[in-house]
Amino acid sequence: MKVARYIIRFLLAFIFVYAGIEKLFLPYHPSVFKSDVEMTDPKFFEFYDFLMGTGYLYFVGFFQLLNGILLIFKRTYLLGAVMMVPLMLCLLMTHVFISRYIGFVVYDGTMFLLNTVLLVSHYKELRGTFLKPQTSLI
Repeated sequence: MKVARYIIRFLLAFIFVYAGIEKLFLPYHPSVFKSDVEMTDPKFFEFYDFLMGTGYLYFVGFFQLLNGILLIFKRTYLLGAVMMVPLMLCLLMTHVFISRYIGFVVYDGTMFLLNTVLLVSHYKELRGTFLKPQTSLI
């Protein structure tokens, strides 16, 4: 299981560092981006253009890069995996509800599943952190 965790960590780190660098530093060309996937709903490209125009994709790219870097180091990879849950859910739901392209849904779902494997392997630690026992309702 330890070897599998290393492989998952570095695979996710590589993917998210690359995605973050792509959003932050590589120029965005809508024509090239749109020609890659013909089966995607055109609303997705409008949505993506809107996010790029407002600068929100730089925010997403920063956190993709940060989470990818956190996954590399033994001391911080669990923090990176926890921080990646809402990011991955947003990416997955964007493709489920907006692009509706099954390839993106499967890809993002697989990445989410791999991240879940990392988190489940630390269930006891995370349970003690996020689900602390309490003596009263509030």
